[in-house]
This record gives sequence, structure tokens and C-alpha cells, in this order.
Amino acid sequence: MKRRNHWVLFAILLLALINLSPSKQSTLIRNEEGVIPEPVTLPNPKEVQEPRHFRVAVQMNEGEFLRLQQMNYEYMNEHADQVELVNLSADASPFDVLRQFELGESPDVLLLDNDWIRKFASSGYLMPAERYYSSPLSGEVLSVSLGQNEWNGYIWGVPFDIDPYVFAYNPDLIREFGFEQPPKTADDWEKLLAAFKKQSRVPALLAIDLNEPYAALSLLWQLGGNTGADGSSIFEITEGMRRGIRNMEDIRPYLLRYSAEASAAPNIWKRMYDGEVAICLTRASAMRERQHPQMEAFIPEPGNTGKAMWSYGRSFVVSSKSSNAQAAGAWIAEMAASGRQREWHEITGNLPVLKSLYFEFERNQIPAWVPASLIGSKPDALPVSSMLPEQMEQFARHSADFMNSRLGAEQYAKEIAQIGIKYK
Repeated sequence: MKRRNHWVLFAILLLALINLSPSKQSTLIRNEEGVIPEPVTLPNPKEVQEPRHFRVAVQMNEGEFLRLQQMNYEYMNEHADQVELVNLSADASPFDVLRQFELGESPDVLLLDNDWIRKFASSGYLMPAERYYSSPLSGEVLSVSLGQNEWNGYIWGVPFDIDPYVFAYNPDLIREFGFEQPPKTADDWEKLLAAFKKQSRVPALLAIDLNEPYAALSLLWQLGGNTGADGSSIFEITEGMRRGIRNMEDIRPYLLRYSAEASAAPNIWKRMYDGEVAICLTRASAMRERQHPQMEAFIPEPGNTGKAMWSYGRSFVVSSKSSNAQAAGAWIAEMAASGRQREWHEITGNLPVLKSLYFEFERNQIPAWVPASLIGSKPDALPVSSMLPEQMEQFARHSADFMNSRLGAEQYAKEIAQIGIKYK
């Protein structure tokens, strides 16, 4: 009997000890009235994430940077992360930024011109987008933007905006020469040039900024380089390319050369309004800045090789050395979201990269002159070489020499062909 009582007493003491012992995940807090409330569960220390700090470098004009700063402030107000936003000097070249990466001084995130992405990726300085960006890119983003970010089977950046080259033109002058819009084919350009030569009232047929090599490349495609067999390089001299060079030589005396960065750049638009120049090859965003009731815009459809006008664009990339890739990816996702893209277009004039925004172009204020081919375009004609920046530097020098009559057509063709051979 005593033994049984001992077991009962032992069980009661054991139950009392269990009830008084605190668990690992909860604690008891006694209030002022001495009443013990229900146990409060404490968070697992491993699940508490410290605010992360990372650096984003961009290169923008003052207006763009102020808007991105506002977007960044709004992001930080909703998230614990601290994002340091840096605007690189306008004098800093991508080569300068590349040297920072080589020295291990890279930012976590960089807004990079698309034509430089393959250069950075092939040097081992970027992280594939799939490692930090969870949203789908293929099918959602314009192919012409995404294609510029592809290299070695991966996508290396998240497209942010696009600013394709367009023909701005004075419709009254174009009609005088027998056209409703700027030419769509090399044949049309030759007809327009013949009609232009017969008159003496308009001094210049075309204005172009020769400091931008992609403007010269776009013109070459339009004058004949986007027809004929497609080569393995944009610098391969096909029959279409030769025709384009001949037409460039023919149109050379009627070109108005200018620099978009110079203070005299607005005079180009005034001269268009005044009927002194018929067409200007420029970027789409310039149309927003210089919009005038007398001026319209036109983007030609691509030729049978897919080449039409070069589409300048920018993308966010993440350094391969970043220790905050996931946080950086979340920030990029917010900056590249549909609503942000709509705001960015309204303020800067740069076009969005998400296809869905083009389906309701009036609501999203997409210009009516943006062709459907921009949405469905294929990146087939884009160069795949990671040496594109070096190639375009040489192309720019040779094109400037040719357009200023320091090179003949045959020598210009030889110099272009050598670019593709040298940087294969």
C-alpha cells in the first residue's frame, strides 16, 4: 500500500514539474495583476532577417535620376532594405565601369546599356538573371530587348526601358516629294533622293547625329543593308550592305550633321519646323521632348533579314560578386513592374519593355506611330559577339570619315568588313 502511495506521489510531482518548466519556443509573462496569461510564442531567431544594404549605380540625366530616386524612396519606405543610389558622371564610359568591376569595386546593381551586357557577362562580372529574378522574362518582355541580353544560353539582365531610333519628319515636305511617310525600302529611298535633287527650296534631306554609331548603322540598314542575304555578322558586306553604302554616298551631300549633346541641337527641330530639313534620324524619346504639331514619327518595318532600326535600351544587371543578389532582385522587380514602367514612360518618353502595356496603348499613352512589329520582333538579326562595343567604336570612326568624305565607298566597305574579321 505504501509502495502504491509512493508511485502516486511521484506522478503528482512529475506533472507539477512539467507544468512549471518553460518550453524552448514560449515564455510566461506575468502582468501587474499577477495573472499568468497564455504562453507567448517567440520568433525563431533564424527566421528574423536583418535589413540588407546594397548599392545601385546608374548613369542618367538629372530628370531621370530624380524620378528614380523617388521610386527608390518609395521602395525603402515599404521594405527594410537600405538602397544606396549612385548616379555616375556623364563623362564615365562603360569602359571605366568595367575597370571598377576588374578591381572588385563594382556596385551590387548596375543599369547598363544593352549593347554592353555581353561584354560584361563574357568577362565573368555578371550573374545570370535566373539566379536573382523570379518573374518570367521570356514571353513577357519585348524580344528585341531580351535578345540583346542573351549570351551563352543565359539571360544576363532585366530590361528596364527601350528607346528605338525613329524617323521624325515634316509631313508637308515629304508630300512635296511624293511620299506620305519616310521611305520603307531601299527602292523608296532612291526615289525620294531623285525627287529631292529636282528641287532647290529645301536645303537638307536628312539630319543625323554622326556621334551615335547606331544611328549610322540604322541608316545603312534602311538604305539597303536590310535586304539580301543575311550574313553571320552585322559587319559582313552583303549585296544589301553594298547597296546601302552606295546610297549613303549618294545622300551624303544632302545630310545635315548635328550633335544631340550640343547646345545647338534644338536648332535641328526648328529647321524642321521651318521647312529647311525634311527628315531627322533620332531616338523615340527625343520626339517626346521636341513634340510639335508639325512633326510626325515613323519606324519602318524590318526587312527580310529582320534588321530595321537599332533599338537602344537599358537593363538592370547584378554583379557576380554581390552578396545581396536576392535583395537586389526584389528591388529590380519593383523598378521593372508594370506600374513603374508606365510612370517611367510618362515622365521620360522612353518606351516600356513589357508587351502587355502595348495592348492598351491609348490608356498607357504609347504613341500611335509605334508599330506592332516592335512587339512581335525577333532578335535574329542582332549580333552575338561580346566584342560589340569595340566593333561599334571602330564602325563609328569609319562612318564619320566616310560621311565627311575622308573615305570612299569601296574603302569604307573594306574597313567595315575588317571589323567583323578582327573581332570574331
